[in-house]
Amino acid sequence: MLLLSAHHLFLQYARLQASSRGGYGLAFILSPSTKFPGAQPGHYLGIFNSSNDENPSNHIFAVEFDTVKGYKETSDSEGNHVGININSMSSNASMACWKESLEDWELDCPHRFKYKDLYAATKGFKESEVIGVGGFGAVYKGIVPATGNEVAVKKIIQNSSQGMREFAAEIESLGRLRHKNLVNLQGWCKHKNDLLIVYDYIPNGGLDSLIFKPRNNFVLTWDARYNILKGVASGLLYLHEEWEQVVIHRDVKSSNVLIDAELNARLGDFGLARLFDHDKLSYTTNVVGTIGYLAPELARTGKVSTSSDVFAFGILLLEVVTGRRPIDNNSFVLVDWLMECQQLGQILDAVDPKLNSTYVVEEVELVLDLGLLCSHHKPEARPTMRQVTRILSGDDPLPAVPDWGSVDFRSVSEMNSRSLELISGDMTTRSYHSSSFGGITSSSINSGR
Repeated sequence: MLLLSAHHLFLQYARLQASSRGGYGLAFILSPSTKFPGAQPGHYLGIFNSSNDENPSNHIFAVEFDTVKGYKETSDSEGNHVGININSMSSNASMACWKESLEDWELDCPHRFKYKDLYAATKGFKESEVIGVGGFGAVYKGIVPATGNEVAVKKIIQNSSQGMREFAAEIESLGRLRHKNLVNLQGWCKHKNDLLIVYDYIPNGGLDSLIFKPRNNFVLTWDARYNILKGVASGLLYLHEEWEQVVIHRDVKSSNVLIDAELNARLGDFGLARLFDHDKLSYTTNVVGTIGYLAPELARTGKVSTSSDVFAFGILLLEVVTGRRPIDNNSFVLVDWLMECQQLGQILDAVDPKLNSTYVVEEVELVLDLGLLCSHHKPEARPTMRQVTRILSGDDPLPAVPDWGSVDFRSVSEMNSRSLELISGDMTTRSYHSSSFGGITSSSINSGR
């Protein structure tokens, strides 16, 4: 017995006249002869006729692609089907055709992985391969069988409408972005209800785990931390000013900064990102993000801008230097505490004790002051990411931090938290890594876009 296998890709369309309903389809056939005397058009597709249809002596095998309701309407399949026919136009087996419309994000990221390859890569999405858990699913480590390349596969929770929006947003944004300090998106896969996004595998995981939960007593040196912060700043500058559109990340935080084998930063998780034109300074949206990193104006006005990302980056600067979360369960507010340290002339007392005083004092003071400037409660007081990168590289001096006035930082944070709870009661963890600020879960507010 000879086994045959073939794949076909073709485009079928009709040039319709006013009085025409188009053709009936086409068929691939196996026949002992190339001649078909008396064959009729229409439903017979130029293979059979009304006299020899269903005649066993035809010895014809056909695969038909039917575009209208089939011949012998009471017994044949509905139109637009693929049928297996033997000696007749009546299908022995058939399957209805379907259409799959290409979304804009599919054009942005054309590399579509096969589900079976990702299933094999992750050992059947085995629990032991999970390297992180996010608000809409889990992330698995995998090895693609065909190439041997390590990948990270995010599997979006089934039947989650918000998960679908995150899936599309991430592919639409990250699918077209290329920068050394951004996580590289390799491709995607849709399989039944499963939505999968494939990234480069980043071996050292999230920055938060290296700072707060180091393995084997590993401590990130000051030089490594400073380089990581400069890398994140470079990535944000690219998003805000150097790409064809403005990209606002909306969820800059330590768990979304992944660290590669050379301890370089890769900003990831673009599920909340939004794109808009360079001539638009801000726009109003539902509040999403992570408590502790949200700019105060978001809770008050709902207006998001690049300055919102700058605020979150400022919190990240302070977090990396101090080794402390933005908020903890004792109502500790990092910005509030650092302002008190600065006013008392004890700013260096805030440095992460794990560094064991092994750092460049001038750089530490610069980063702390810059962090306070970026996280200023007034958006107009914050620098741009271009200014930030120049300050971190030593090309520009640090401007004076504007007076905070009589603002109570603890009250600001509590106001944000209360406002967010009013805006959305649906608060789910978002990041590759389960993380919490003491008893306060690191939460994102998924109330749409």
